[in-house]
Parts: sequence; C-alpha cells; structure tokens
Amino acid sequence: MKKLIVAGAIFAATTAANAVVTMSGGTYVTFDGYDAPPVLTDVQTSGLEDTLLSGGPGDVFTATFLGKEAAHKNEFWVNNTLVFNNLASAPTTYGPFTAGSPMVFSFKDAIDGDDVPNGGNPIVFASYVVFGTMDGNVFNPYTKNGEFDFVLGFNDGSPSDADYDDLVVGFNVTTVPEPETYALMLAGLGVVGFVARRRRTA
Repeated sequence: MKKLIVAGAIFAATTAANAVVTMSGGTYVTFDGYDAPPVLTDVQTSGLEDTLLSGGPGDVFTATFLGKEAAHKNEFWVNNTLVFNNLASAPTTYGPFTAGSPMVFSFKDAIDGDDVPNGGNPIVFASYVVFGTMDGNVFNPYTKNGEFDFVLGFNDGSPSDADYDDLVVGFNVTTVPEPETYALMLAGLGVVGFVARRRRTA
C-alpha cells in the first residue's frame, strides 16, 4: 500500500507538467517568403491558419518574441494587455501568465488597425498560423527542436505578401497541479520518510 501511494504521487507530479493545448478549426495553408533570419526559427512554409487555441484550466503560459520581417509595427496582446511589439529585441519572453480557455490573445497591426484575436477575424486581411505540417489528418506543430510547445506567426494587414513572419511568437505551456495533487505528493513523501525512519530504527 505504501509503495502504491508513493508511485501515485510521482505519477501525479509528472502528469501535472504535461499540458496539452487543443486546436479547433482553422485552415491548413502553405506559403513562401518566410525569412529566417531575422526570425529566430527555421524557415516555415505551412501551418494552421486562425485555429482556435484552448488550454486547460490550470495551464500557465510563457510567450517569447522570436523576431519579425515587416515594415508595419505589429503587436501581441494577452488578456487585453500589450505584451510586446515587433520592435522588441529577439528573443524577449513574457510570462508566466494564464490566458483562459480558449486563450485570450490577439495580434494587432498598429499601422492599419487590423486586430486578429484567437480564432481569427475573417473581416480583415491579417491572420496568424500555428506553424507545422500535416501527416494525413494529424497536424504536427513546429517546436524548434522541442524548445517550444508551438509557434505562432502573424501576417499583418499589408496585402503585399502572406508569409506569416511579421511577428513570430513561441509558446510554452505547463499545468499548475491541483491542490489534490499536492496533497497526494505530500502523502507520498510522508510515507517515504516514515519507511526510511523505520529502517534506521530497526
């Protein structure tokens, strides 16, 4: 029984860190013209356009500005607060923060006023993608060799191109354990201490 409690605590601790962001809807698109450098990623040529991103209730995010190739000044907002614009130094990291489910974020073109929230805005030319590739019916997000959980690229309101490198943001997501998970972990540690103490006195 004691071993089961310890194993359960360890399992809860490891699974708590494995957050998953779900993507709903969106259109798979291919494109060219993505510049790297100045963007701190590999060259990208495809992704899910304007997909709705949702995390779990305990998810905590960090966002990292990875560069831009754009004449327009573009901005990234989280929870209706300006996080950074594409004039920042790359990389620049913001967080950790919670962003709800669906996540509350938007890209804004400060020159022409286009505003693209999570899930997209079909009224404007501007849009974003989650970079990645399709394998049959499965979308595989680009992670920059595991450095990020997913990477977003914004295409601003300038109709001269659609290359999604006007403001590029890498995301990492973790889950904050529920109080029950902490209780289970403490119980497991208590059992470990009790067993160790008994062995010393035996």
